[in-house]
Amino acid sequence: MSTTQVKFAIDDGSTNVKISWIDNGVIRSVTSPNSFRKDWKSAALLSDKKVFNYQIGTTKYTYDATSDKALSTTHVAFQYDDLNLLSVHHALLQTGIKPGPVSILVTLPITEYYNADDCQKNEENIARKKANLMRKISLNKGDVFEIVDVEVLPESLPAVLTTLVDSGVNEYTKSLVIDCGGTTLDMGVIVGEFEDVSGVYGNAEIGVSMVTNAARKALAAADSDASYLVANELIKRRHDREFVSEVINDLSKLDWVLERIENKIDELGAAVAYEAKTFTRNPNRIYLVGGGAMLIESAIREAYPSLGDKIVLVKSPQEALSREICCYHAAEPVTNPQVHEADPTPASVSA
Repeated sequence: MSTTQVKFAIDDGSTNVKISWIDNGVIRSVTSPNSFRKDWKSAALLSDKKVFNYQIGTTKYTYDATSDKALSTTHVAFQYDDLNLLSVHHALLQTGIKPGPVSILVTLPITEYYNADDCQKNEENIARKKANLMRKISLNKGDVFEIVDVEVLPESLPAVLTTLVDSGVNEYTKSLVIDCGGTTLDMGVIVGEFEDVSGVYGNAEIGVSMVTNAARKALAAADSDASYLVANELIKRRHDREFVSEVINDLSKLDWVLERIENKIDELGAAVAYEAKTFTRNPNRIYLVGGGAMLIESAIREAYPSLGDKIVLVKSPQEALSREICCYHAAEPVTNPQVHEADPTPASVSA
């Protein structure tokens, strides 16, 4: 398949980049974690492992899953800087498609995409995002994709396109979409099957990074300095005692570290629930998407007890946005809308 025909839908979040594309009518999808530090790594010892050493201008970067020197991406400025450019190109290389010219659809948090005063598009931010991703980047001993066109879309709301169409809602149904990402909380109210969007809201101070930062601090106190990627993996696999004991060096503090993580998850859930109730007190339905969806689900159910099964955790919530954007903007028909995870490049993912 010619790479010139591929259009990638990319949800380039601060913690992970989710990328989807159509391959012979089937949606392919890859999640690529962000974990970059400055300078280059030496060649890998194992022949089946690839090292990703990049250069932007005069600055050298490398993908490093476990380094505690990994650069922070959990801030809104990430959307317009070197790390965003790195993360998008690194994700593209995980698709297994031969590098070549491509067009991409990327996202901005609602707080960045719309002006706060009039809810109109923030053309300056959109232009900044496009310009950032059109910049030159190189891969040592390898090729990168040539991004020839960038389209910028708002986060969160498109993530429930298919879900709403298949849900049997009427033209008066108000659906609250809550997207809890790594750095930002985005929400919107959709009327019917996308007949109208009655309101949007974003908070750039609430996100999974609250938990990630607490996890890293707790790990450091347990003699276990870790990268953001490892900290997020610990959050995800915190109930796996064997994995936890491998990550934490001072086992006397194992339960203490886990307690700190659970307390911060509760704090995140309470913050999201408060913001949601303030934004929309009585929606008819609620859809949870984003990487933090599973962390906040119980708090949202407690905040809206009368909705019951009308609170829906969207399937594969972290990839939902890129998947739905991919379907909506597909240049070819999708004969099988089910997601198929592509095999990432062997060196690209590690615990």
